[in-house]
Amino acid sequence: MWNIFVVIALTAGGLSLSIASTVEAIPLSSQDAQQEFLNRRVTDLEETLEQLRNEYGARLATIEAEIAQLRDVQLGTTPDVAVTAEEGAAEVVGETMSEEERVELERKLAELLGEGRPETTGAGGQDSNQGAGRRFQSQTRNLNQLNPEISVTGDMSAVFADRTGDEEINQFRFNEFEASFQAPLDPYSSAKFFVVQEEGEFKVEEAYIDYNTLPGGLGIKAGQLRLDWGKLNRYHHHSLPQADRPAVHLAIWGEEGLTGLGTSLSWIPPSFLGGYNEVIVQVVNDANEVSFSGQGFDQPVFLVHETNYFDLSDASYIEVGLSAATGISGLEQADFDGELRTQVFGTDWNFNWAPPETSLYRGFELRGEFLWQRRATNQGIINSWGTYTYGVYKLNRRAFVGLRGDYTQLPMEPGKSLWGASPYFEWWQSEWARFRVQYSYGSRQLEIPEPEHKFYVQLTWALGPHKHEKY
Repeated sequence: MWNIFVVIALTAGGLSLSIASTVEAIPLSSQDAQQEFLNRRVTDLEETLEQLRNEYGARLATIEAEIAQLRDVQLGTTPDVAVTAEEGAAEVVGETMSEEERVELERKLAELLGEGRPETTGAGGQDSNQGAGRRFQSQTRNLNQLNPEISVTGDMSAVFADRTGDEEINQFRFNEFEASFQAPLDPYSSAKFFVVQEEGEFKVEEAYIDYNTLPGGLGIKAGQLRLDWGKLNRYHHHSLPQADRPAVHLAIWGEEGLTGLGTSLSWIPPSFLGGYNEVIVQVVNDANEVSFSGQGFDQPVFLVHETNYFDLSDASYIEVGLSAATGISGLEQADFDGELRTQVFGTDWNFNWAPPETSLYRGFELRGEFLWQRRATNQGIINSWGTYTYGVYKLNRRAFVGLRGDYTQLPMEPGKSLWGASPYFEWWQSEWARFRVQYSYGSRQLEIPEPEHKFYVQLTWALGPHKHEKY
């Protein structure tokens, strides 16, 4: 003789059901008959479990909807109306629930409804509802809610090149250490701080308050910003799609990119071109000494960026953006009256293909920018332009292979230009750690008219809730 004891427990939202069944089996003549009997019993139990799951899933969904409706009604009515709603809920659910379940639900409803009732006191300062199931709740905030989300990112490389005498190559290099602090301030705004350590020095890369719930599709940022030029200027070093920045960015914006202390106004209008549009206007102190004067707010930099988004299919989309920036030319070439200005115009594109059914394992992205600079100097107008394009293909969930092409004229050396190519491979150990190898060839260097072969081995990792942010 043998016994099978089956207990099925369903627990959801404080409701539980236990079904016990004891089956006494009659000895069977053979092992096959016993196995057949057991298989039949397992099938029966699975069908019973599925039936109970469906029944209680529907009941719980109905109860949750009733609780939400009652709470909404309570928040906009007097205590008497809220009590009536509470009694009505008990009457509705009482028809389908046991007495024990109904009492438990009524207790939870009383707690929810009691949070919104006004405090009333009787003679001698006694609560008129005391002893009638009134619940008192502390209004003290949990200290953890006041702490910001903290993340730390590390980015190191081994860089090798076919030349000597440069302290930045043929050695290990810690590209960047970044600590970020992010938190909502209130229902209307949030704040972000990014502190980086580069070459042994700490500095604030970005620190701003963001009002992102304004009416009319408006948003405002104020603080230290990386400006919304094209696609890659917003990226911090550890989140770049390659080990280095494109040559045209280095030639026009320099190593630090286009940054500044100021304000940014964004607007998401009703779509007029494609499925989504955004317009950004930014005014910041001039901190860029490559294209502009670098003299602060006396000579501010103005920037406008506009984005258009188009869905091409269920698996693909394309974004096309336009950018323009203007500021006073560098002081070594401009007069102090600010009559000589530099204008930079550009366009950017981003094509993405990811089949919905295999997006975790297959995908392709094509990005690029074109920049044109008009620089007024005491010697006349200097025009220069440059571009880059890269494509990256997802081999599987963790591995990617890509190629970037560069071309730029050199604003500081009119008539000179360079081109380059950079194939690379990425492997994501997880979403928190990335390994990359990259080879880069340049027909010349920015400051030295000699070709260059460079090889990168890069490791990037992140701790905390915020990883490699994409923009």
